[in-house]
Amino acid sequence: MGNIDYTSVKIDEIVKSLAPKAKSLEDDFANGVGIYGAGFLGTWAVDYLRSIDAKINCFIDRDINKSDTFIKNIKVITPDKLKESSVKSIFIASRHVVKDVIDDLGQDNYNMISFDGYFIVKNYQRLCKIRDGLLEDVKSVETFNAILYSMLTSSLQSCYEVMEKDMYFSLPEFSGTFEETFVDVGAFVGDSVERFIWENLGTFRHIHAFEPGKRQFFAMQKRVERLSLEWAFDMDKVSLNNIGLSSQESQMNCTFEDDFPIRHGLVASDVQDANKSQSLATVLSLDSYLGDKKATFLKIDIEGMEMDFLRGAVKTITVNKPKIAICVYHYPSDLYEIAEFIKDLVPEYKFKIRQHAPIFGDFVLYCYI
Repeated sequence: MGNIDYTSVKIDEIVKSLAPKAKSLEDDFANGVGIYGAGFLGTWAVDYLRSIDAKINCFIDRDINKSDTFIKNIKVITPDKLKESSVKSIFIASRHVVKDVIDDLGQDNYNMISFDGYFIVKNYQRLCKIRDGLLEDVKSVETFNAILYSMLTSSLQSCYEVMEKDMYFSLPEFSGTFEETFVDVGAFVGDSVERFIWENLGTFRHIHAFEPGKRQFFAMQKRVERLSLEWAFDMDKVSLNNIGLSSQESQMNCTFEDDFPIRHGLVASDVQDANKSQSLATVLSLDSYLGDKKATFLKIDIEGMEMDFLRGAVKTITVNKPKIAICVYHYPSDLYEIAEFIKDLVPEYKFKIRQHAPIFGDFVLYCYI
């Protein structure tokens, strides 16, 4: 551990210190609260807060393109319009500017807490059951606490201190076995496929890769063609699929933010966003795609659809008991919900967690027998 104290004892102390603040915002639920940040986390926070009977009066966002629009039937206003509203309590869902928002709005006596911090306080006992009851090694507990510390304090320093390279392949159990049937869910441009091939020296049974984005899929095709020449494997050992995976067969919108190639994901086909270009993508479940075929290694990174994917992969997981490297950073509930779900399916699974980037994100839950 580095210069910051993020032991379990310290996390307990921080949670207890934030509990009164969390309670003070809850006391304002009936009057209505604001959510600062109308992005990925903020829109998810709406559903969570509504589930615990909070009234949401408005989003606050600096993006003038969102001003006076409605997201989930909630009006978006810019910070300069906040005084015209009745909001006194604010959940800050813009992770990277929490301290700036508190500095900017604190002089006006708004009651504020980061949404991440509030979520940890409300769900701490459930999170402790994962940390203290399921994680296999000291490094996992340290990493889990570092993630909680970051969510509670809005500081990235603890993430820097536990970061490890080699995302999806950092554990010995996930590298160098040479007999894998690798399923890459959210394959993007084939970067993880390439790393898998390198980790296994070009020797494997089969690769199934899924990417719904058309530009990304085309890039992956070109990459795999190159890899087949460089590593001398037959292309018929690789199945590339320009589709997404979820809980069931459907059509979904593949969205892009300003055509930026890394910022894309799937949303329900009836969801429209004027700020994003969209194309229709076919979505299947892994169970329906594989049928009785075997899978030994699942890598999953699908922008918050991880739980939907797992519900469509129950047969594959329970029958094959594959190694699983799954992202658990998109939603706060991923930190406990994904581990609980997989443990219920296969009680024999062991769990470790690692942080793989110097940001709040890219933490991966590793599950193996």
